[in-house]
Amino acid sequence: MRTPATVLEVRKWFLRALALVHLASFLSLASQVAWLIGAQGLLPAEAWLEGLRGQVPLWQVPTIFWFGASNAVLRCGAVLGAVFAVALLFGVHPRVSLIALWVLYLSFVSVGQTFFAFQWDNLLLESTLLAWFVAPWRRSGLAVPPHPAAVFLMQWLLVRLHVESGLAKLLSGDPSWRDLTALVTYYETAPLPTWLGWFAHQLPVVVHQLGALFTLVVEIALPWGIWGPRTIRRLSVGGLALLQFFILATANYGFFNYLTLALCLWGLDDQDIRTLVRSLGGRTPASPADTRATGSARLSAFAVWVLAGVWAFIAVVPFFPFLPPLRQALPGLRQSLQPWRLANAYHLFATMTYVRYEPVIEGSEDGQEWREYEFRYKPGDVRRAPAVVAPHQPRVDFQLWFLLLRGRAPRDQYFYNLLVRLLTNHGAVEGLFADDPFSGRMPRMVRLVVYRYRFTDWRTWRSTGAWWQRERVATFGPIERDNVRR
Repeated sequence: MRTPATVLEVRKWFLRALALVHLASFLSLASQVAWLIGAQGLLPAEAWLEGLRGQVPLWQVPTIFWFGASNAVLRCGAVLGAVFAVALLFGVHPRVSLIALWVLYLSFVSVGQTFFAFQWDNLLLESTLLAWFVAPWRRSGLAVPPHPAAVFLMQWLLVRLHVESGLAKLLSGDPSWRDLTALVTYYETAPLPTWLGWFAHQLPVVVHQLGALFTLVVEIALPWGIWGPRTIRRLSVGGLALLQFFILATANYGFFNYLTLALCLWGLDDQDIRTLVRSLGGRTPASPADTRATGSARLSAFAVWVLAGVWAFIAVVPFFPFLPPLRQALPGLRQSLQPWRLANAYHLFATMTYVRYEPVIEGSEDGQEWREYEFRYKPGDVRRAPAVVAPHQPRVDFQLWFLLLRGRAPRDQYFYNLLVRLLTNHGAVEGLFADDPFSGRMPRMVRLVVYRYRFTDWRTWRSTGAWWQRERVATFGPIERDNVRR
């Protein structure tokens, strides 16, 4: 274990990176919170909380929005989160900033319902909570080394994130990871692919198989190397970072990859950081280590490590359902941890999607002529290149990817509410769309048309400029304005 004095630069750069991730997440949230969970949004938080009041203990839904969740309050919460992120970026009372960020983001996650059910939302909360233990109270405390037990927990999170994701791929029963064909369709079926994902999709099958093998090796084997000698550590962190850059280049997962790259810093030490910065042409003055004991360091070293060990065990409990011998173990503990996102299971890409079915909303004034609503980010117009939008996460566009995975007519409440808003209150959701096919008027009816989308090949792309080809497979509706529940 490296001494805490060797991770002062690591901590400094990690806290800055975490601050930038929070800044991106809260700014992204501020731009869309009204149509997500606002009063006229797709899943209004205030009405949802009112329905829960008196039905569940308040601690099961930990949020400050019990006191009000109007559009103004929600936007203020997002802006306040951005302010605390800037404070953390400049080292203003780091621990105060971190706990404020944790409380605010947990408040949004708790009321965000299906729009905040992503593993990286949990990862951000867990990372922020653990960062509190390595951070000082004041900027001047950045010269005071963190307790090695706190450093270990940050490293343990990095290891868990990757190893759990790798094991889940092999334990999920999806044959595509075992025969190394998972990436053959991955780039085409990712929720929000990028234009680089189109080019990656054109690579030979053997390259996709090597990519799948690389992913499994990186996730299951390499993370343990962060506790090895310097050369092994650097190779391990390099492999982990390379995987994130590949994912980041080919698909949009909000802030997830940036946060994971920030966590990778805990596989390095200050000498590694200085070497890296110098190689990029920068300068890093030596950080004087303050050897004064911190509050936690004055505790019994044994007691601190026992607590860290207990927490390290608790942190893997949410992953038990993926392990057959432990599937039924400690259900009460798992249930009590879940509302607070104190410890989480990470099983990213455990099962793959082989076919892309894309929901397309159409509106009509007469039932004869139908016009498409073009979303800003998800695939629609076949000639529009898949965009790079991360670290912004357009949560409605992203959530629509899940709409048709169950292979039946969608029954998701947010989607029904979206159709109703288009018919009765278009202004509440107009920001979701790249353009308005009805120029401010509301259609008399809307319907859902399902298309199968495929990436085009080189020849088609060169001759037509189309990135996608699609074929119509189903139609649901229409729903008429006079028949909707408002």
